Amino acid sequence: MLNLLCDVTSVLKTVGYVLLAFVVLLFMVLIHETGHYTAGKILDFQINEFAIGMGPKIFSKKKKNGEIFSLRIFPLGGFCAFEGEDDDKDNPRAFNNQKPWKRLIVLFSGAFFNFVSAILIAIIAFSCFGDTVAKVNTVYDYAPIENQQLQSGDILYKINGKRVFVLDTISRYMSDGDMKFTVLRSNDEGKYDFVELDDIQKGNFASAVLSKIDCIVAPVNGRELQTGDTIYKLNGHSLGQEGDFDKYLNIALANGQETCTLTVSDGSNTYEYVVATSDIGGGKLVVGESAYSGVGMAIYYDRNRFGFGESFFRAFPYCGEVGMLVLRTLGGLITGAVGVDQVGGPITTISMTTQVISTGLANVLMLIVLISVNLAVFNLLPVPALDGCRMVFVLIEWIARKPINRKVEAYINGIGLIVLIVLMVLIDLLKL
Repeated sequence: MLNLLCDVTSVLKTVGYVLLAFVVLLFMVLIHETGHYTAGKILDFQINEFAIGMGPKIFSKKKKNGEIFSLRIFPLGGFCAFEGEDDDKDNPRAFNNQKPWKRLIVLFSGAFFNFVSAILIAIIAFSCFGDTVAKVNTVYDYAPIENQQLQSGDILYKINGKRVFVLDTISRYMSDGDMKFTVLRSNDEGKYDFVELDDIQKGNFASAVLSKIDCIVAPVNGRELQTGDTIYKLNGHSLGQEGDFDKYLNIALANGQETCTLTVSDGSNTYEYVVATSDIGGGKLVVGESAYSGVGMAIYYDRNRFGFGESFFRAFPYCGEVGMLVLRTLGGLITGAVGVDQVGGPITTISMTTQVISTGLANVLMLIVLISVNLAVFNLLPVPALDGCRMVFVLIEWIARKPINRKVEAYINGIGLIVLIVLMVLIDLLKL
């Protein structure tokens, strides 16, 4: 009976998370459509309906001015329907009878509201819960002397003048030759000081990585040795160059040592495991080497709470960087650098949102930021059925002083919508 109750509770909790995921996505759609609606009202467009969701109506209310507010059965998408949006009307307040610059503002406002809301939510999240930052865990002693200016606990704030956000790779900001790092370093008062570090050098190193464990190794502080662990010391000797692991292992074998000490890190902590030398030499514990380019440090990700001022100024470039990440991902899809399996449609989005909701409000807020910026960038693409494509048609009309046939435009956008829906469904089906 108790097991049954636990199962029911688990199912109800999952259902609750899924429902909240739909609420989160509808909230972002509401913001987008509110952008169109607000700009339309300010510029005196006639609005026929403001709808959240798609499909048949489950709730509808008509205002005295004729505007309809509706909630529809399928909790994905929404729209703000303008009079004369897809054809020509005699009404001077109809969408296509308005001046091109007004139409461009209305079309742009949906994405603009998404981006502004992302900035505001990012400020709240950074102020209340903090932002995920890259912290230095270890500076290896094989790193150049200049690089050892870095200290454990330093927060990587800028590299060569570019702000560091963990949603992007730190290595992208690194360059050959002398580099300048700006770090936040804790002082005696428990606060952070900005510290400028010059002459940081990038080098070529090799890391030793565990690829196989077929022997018993005693856990350290409750943690077991795992495949994928990076070993940066063997018997106290730093491993940073190709062949270092084999070199120090052979020394241990030649000296008849029965055990070796491996120093590994899980990111924020280091552990020393004592293993039998014969297990390493006998192939029960296999270590492979992988080359990498860097400054000879290990980093881990931590959450750091910023003051309102820093949160405010951090939110703008953060959201901008998210937008650039979206564009790079889309570009990677076109060039083949990013696989289709790395993106998702509505089902994947709902699934991911459901999982994030279960981890707490801080992560939910950051997910809203990511999806809001994604919606803003995606909707401005010149793809049929999206706001960006409609803006292109308006620009062509403005330049040529003659609109493209309204029926042709409507067909292009209609077919584009169908293609987008099919593609999103196919992407999700391919991930099953």
